[in-house]
Amino acid sequence: MPYAKIDDSLSLYYHIKGDGLPVVFIHPFVMGHNVFLHQEELADRYKTIFFDLAGHGRSSKGNKPVTIRGLAEDLKKMLDELGIEKVVLCGYSYGGLVAQEFAMKYPERSEALILSGGFSKIDTLIPKFIIKLVMLMVKFGQVSLAAKWQAKFHKGDPGDEKKIFEYAKRSDAQRCYEYCKAGLQYDSTDSLGRLELPILLVYGSLEKPMHHYRIPFQKKTPQTQVVYIKSGTHQLPPRSYPEFNAILDRFLQPLNERFKLESNMKKEAGLG
Repeated sequence: MPYAKIDDSLSLYYHIKGDGLPVVFIHPFVMGHNVFLHQEELADRYKTIFFDLAGHGRSSKGNKPVTIRGLAEDLKKMLDELGIEKVVLCGYSYGGLVAQEFAMKYPERSEALILSGGFSKIDTLIPKFIIKLVMLMVKFGQVSLAAKWQAKFHKGDPGDEKKIFEYAKRSDAQRCYEYCKAGLQYDSTDSLGRLELPILLVYGSLEKPMHHYRIPFQKKTPQTQVVYIKSGTHQLPPRSYPEFNAILDRFLQPLNERFKLESNMKKEAGLG
């Protein structure tokens, strides 16, 4: 199985499929890369990169506490090892915090930013309640219960729930707790103006407590596009994947054409 060595204590599992514009997918807590199992369909047009964050899935837990900044640094080191210069960042829910942090810290490595159910900080009751409930579960050793809960909410096609559960229950309780806590403390609102790349926010029409999170992006990054998926919940990548994938494809097509043109120019110049 492919692993990227981040340091002596941490190796990240990754899975790459397809060719073209590189798109990296970043998952939430008590889950793994297979929450994006239906996004593999995009591999016929893009280089899709899936991986497990520290303490999740097949990745090791490492010897450092999880922080959003640290997870972004881990991603950068993984891309360095893979020889991938620039990526589109697609973060789902909490994974969007890692995507934002990466884009702000490494703008030269960031092609575009896609956030599914994204936010710059968590300031509403329902999301906070859910996160704190998961924190209680993992704090008292109930990772399997948290994984079962996540899998039930994220099932799309028949069979998805079991696949997601079996993978999510691999999660390390300590790293999950730290990931949850780090996200509750994270706030990029005042820094959003630093994001000069194309931005796409995707929300389900039914996740109304999340809709106001678009406002800081629209105010500080006017290039932001916002799309709502009709009858969609927060769990868009696995549950509304036909619509979600189509939205991503429309957003990515111009970037992919430019990527192909630049790649061909490099080959002709003997640089690629």
